[in-house]
Amino acid sequence: MSAMEEFDFKIFDMFQKQWALVTAGSLERFNACTVAWGSLGTLWTKPGKNGAIATVYLHPSRYTCELMLSSSAFTVSFFPETCRNALGYMGSHSGRSGNKTAAAGITPIAMGESVTYEEANLTFLCRKLYQHQMSKNDLATDIQEYYQSNPKAFPPDEKGEWQPHWMFIGEIIDIEDKR
Repeated sequence: MSAMEEFDFKIFDMFQKQWALVTAGSLERFNACTVAWGSLGTLWTKPGKNGAIATVYLHPSRYTCELMLSSSAFTVSFFPETCRNALGYMGSHSGRSGNKTAAAGITPIAMGESVTYEEANLTFLCRKLYQHQMSKNDLATDIQEYYQSNPKAFPPDEKGEWQPHWMFIGEIIDIEDKR
């Protein structure tokens, strides 16, 4: 991997406007979901490490979240605008009940200990450093109300209660940039 400082990213546009696929698992068993919540930055810099990280947030109802909890690596893949429909499909269908990558028309390929896609034009391979579910009580009142008022987007758990997202922080250990 080249130094992160050599790359040009529009970090405030990437997640919100382009979306991304977060993928966990290996080619034998993996799943991905579309995310618009994420960030790039630096954390835990130390000698020999520039601290480059990607942070993503997944709702616990997502199958990808289940795989992320047990994976040591994950990818964050961005796509050209021509793949927008595929990303929409990936974000609105579950991988628990079928092969949604085939249905979306994208091609999974191995990247390190995880999976990316041939169609992706930018992928970050991350070594998971941290995971934690956000605390309901620590969220601002308006955010709590947002979760409660959007059960379709944030399905309630088996007790009928809303659950906040999990946060995953990964050290960026490789970048594939085809832009």
